[in-house]
Amino acid sequence: MKTVQDIMITGEKNPVVDEKSCFRDVLEAMDIQSLGAVNVVDSKNRLMGIITDGDLRRLMLKTQDTLAELFMKKVTMIMIKNPKTLSTDSSLEECLRLLKKYRFWVVPVVDKENRLSGMVHLHTLLSEI
Repeated sequence: MKTVQDIMITGEKNPVVDEKSCFRDVLEAMDIQSLGAVNVVDSKNRLMGIITDGDLRRLMLKTQDTLAELFMKKVTMIMIKNPKTLSTDSSLEECLRLLKKYRFWVVPVVDKENRLSGMVHLHTLLSEI
């Protein structure tokens, strides 16, 4: 039986920025991989949060910042802290239930120490089911 580890996006294909990054870095990482989300990690690769394209749209609509100010905004100010996650041994069915329940397109995958292992995208999951 396949698990999340078998289908997750890893390595350079998994968009990641560190906690010291800014809004502009998120846009660049998101644009390179086109997954609609970026994981935020600390110096030990522990997952700190996630930022989705929807989060960015909502931020741009509600902010009164200039474009220059917005581009320099720190990720810790805009990320979703403590996002829902899966472990590498989670089943594909468990993954689908989580994505469906919360209406997510992506979900980070972490190990027991909350270090980022990868990300699962709904399209990848659906192609496997």
